[in-house]
Amino acid sequence: MKKLLLLATAVFGLLSVHAQLVCGLQNYDHAGCEHGLQGTDEDQFSYVAPPADFEFGAERAVVINVTYNGFDVAAQNAFQFAVDIWASTLTSAVPIAIEATWAPIGGSTLGFAGADGYYRNFTNAPEPDTFYPSALANKLRGQDLNFGSTDLSCTFNSNSNWYFGTDGNTPGGQYDFVTVVLHELCHGLGFIGSGNVSGSQGFIGLSGDPIIYDTYTETLDGTDITSFVNGSTALGDALTSNQVYWNGTVGLANNNGTRPRMYAPGTWNGGSSYSHLNEGTYGSGNINSLMTPFIGTAEANHNPGPIVEGIFTDIGWGSLGGCIINSITTGTQTTCNPATNSYNQQIIIDYDGQPATGLINVNGSLFTIQGSPQTISLNNLPSDGQPVDVTVFFSQDPGCTVTSNNLFTAPEACCALPRITAVDVDNKEITLTNYGTCSVDLSQYQLCSEFFCAIVGTLPVQSGSINLSDGASVTLQWNAWTPTADGADMSLYLPSPSYTNPDDMLDFVQWSSSPNGREPVAVAKGIWASGTFVDNISPYSYTGDGTSEYGVEFWQGTVPPCSIDALFTGTQTSCDPVTNNYLQNLAVEFTNEPETGSITVNGVDFAIGASPQLIVLDNLDSDGLPVDVIVSFTDNPSCTATFSSAFTAPALCFCPTDFNGDGTTDIQDFLGFLGNFGCSDCAEDLNGSGVAGSDDLLIFLGGFGLACP
Repeated sequence: MKKLLLLATAVFGLLSVHAQLVCGLQNYDHAGCEHGLQGTDEDQFSYVAPPADFEFGAERAVVINVTYNGFDVAAQNAFQFAVDIWASTLTSAVPIAIEATWAPIGGSTLGFAGADGYYRNFTNAPEPDTFYPSALANKLRGQDLNFGSTDLSCTFNSNSNWYFGTDGNTPGGQYDFVTVVLHELCHGLGFIGSGNVSGSQGFIGLSGDPIIYDTYTETLDGTDITSFVNGSTALGDALTSNQVYWNGTVGLANNNGTRPRMYAPGTWNGGSSYSHLNEGTYGSGNINSLMTPFIGTAEANHNPGPIVEGIFTDIGWGSLGGCIINSITTGTQTTCNPATNSYNQQIIIDYDGQPATGLINVNGSLFTIQGSPQTISLNNLPSDGQPVDVTVFFSQDPGCTVTSNNLFTAPEACCALPRITAVDVDNKEITLTNYGTCSVDLSQYQLCSEFFCAIVGTLPVQSGSINLSDGASVTLQWNAWTPTADGADMSLYLPSPSYTNPDDMLDFVQWSSSPNGREPVAVAKGIWASGTFVDNISPYSYTGDGTSEYGVEFWQGTVPPCSIDALFTGTQTSCDPVTNNYLQNLAVEFTNEPETGSITVNGVDFAIGASPQLIVLDNLDSDGLPVDVIVSFTDNPSCTATFSSAFTAPALCFCPTDFNGDGTTDIQDFLGFLGNFGCSDCAEDLNGSGVAGSDDLLIFLGGFGLACP
């Protein structure tokens, strides 16, 4: 009798490895197992109907999405019927994604299928160091570990003689498509082991770790298959002993207390040995015949059967057709209790098909099952401002579980009050103080300046500890911080802050220049007045009590020292031909000038005014030379500045000592002066006294050698 060989496929990975088919331990491409799905020409004329409560298209506890490649409508309809049979028995909060391909395969091969990912050591994994197929791992974890990729793939031969009806009345000579799809999807969902025999040696697992299916198989005498030495003849003999059994509790119970017998012929048959039920025990027409390795034409089985249901329960799918947690939503959250720094959070759990006994487990706390939707209060949770993940499962059905990441956020700690208390811009040091009544771990808090942030826990500590007890301070070194020269800001944020949410900002200070940075957020929170800043120089220190006082009035900086910063030249008059003098306008810019005394410019004192201050220097000599300007304050002589060659005097405009008019006051003019010494009302009377005398001689000598205009 020729039968159809149903080939199982699977995929392994450290956490995941994709797009591989496993026939035992040897990895092949998806289509690469040697036998594929072999068709026969012998009619069986048998039919096992779907489960009694199956109603096509009814509401399901799992979503199964299929991507069809090349299928016509009739093939899709039959495929969807098989999918719905599985959907009526499985429960999962994570949708199952299948990719199905319709293509010629060649020969009598009907198709092949397999899981697209295997995972181990994920959150909620029932067994450590054990691989679970993608769809099952997703169910147990409560989220998609496959990151949106398909969970299992399958290909069916477009040249085969198929029956696409869903009534199980398969004509002679045709293969029941619903049965073959149902069988192959079963492998992709978890009915697959990693056993393999090469020569006389047996192998199990991948990188030393088994598939969950492997952990429930044993020999006739009860020896676990996984206990044999990998690569040993003993394991090879066990896998080809024709005496391999399932030892899972529910699988055994669903077989009337007898261990289900697996297919393990004396000669290893890759693709069918070990990963099927025994054909001789569960023949055509038996309710458990779906997962035997052979099928004939006119043979239909639309029921997974009690043994498969038991095996699926054992490996983690839970009671088939049973429990599912539909959703977890939040209820009331109390504010932080300062006495305990804790709060209470209500969650609302919606579930179906829950176990009749046991408890519901929420993040490790146990509660009586009261019926869906059930409101549960999680009490005395720590107020730390952190997002909270919630995992829910039933103690009597651990596979009925779901995890909701970041379901709610804890309120900010109410007994801790960290604040910025000093900022040293020059040394790039920031001091934080805890004004609260309980300690606070600052490791995940953030310091920000001009939208450049650093996690406190990553900064070098100059003094103290970032785990601040009440009243304690810590000084941090932020070497990467580059505040702008004209001013900056500093703010303290809760861990994982949102820069647009005022409630995430704990403190704020800005200094030296016009408002910038996060001032709008600080203004919205009411801890800073719009348009204000600390008008001093670093370091900046907080002078309030840290509890309710914010704003510029509670910050002080070092008073800047007196400095003369700049000199600006204004208008200059031309040389006065009567006096040979001129007038020069200046503006002096200074900061933090003394409150008393005068400002002295080139020896002339002026009353101190506002900077920049206008200064007028008059009766200056027109000699055409550059002029240095020295500025100082009489009551702070150290506050001084010299501006070399600040301006240039105009040239002489009148030369009374050039008596002979040759353009230079020289020896000829001197001799002429001596010849007329003592004359009255003459050119040599330079001071206008009426007589040319010794005073006039001194004036003459002062201009001796000068070029005249």
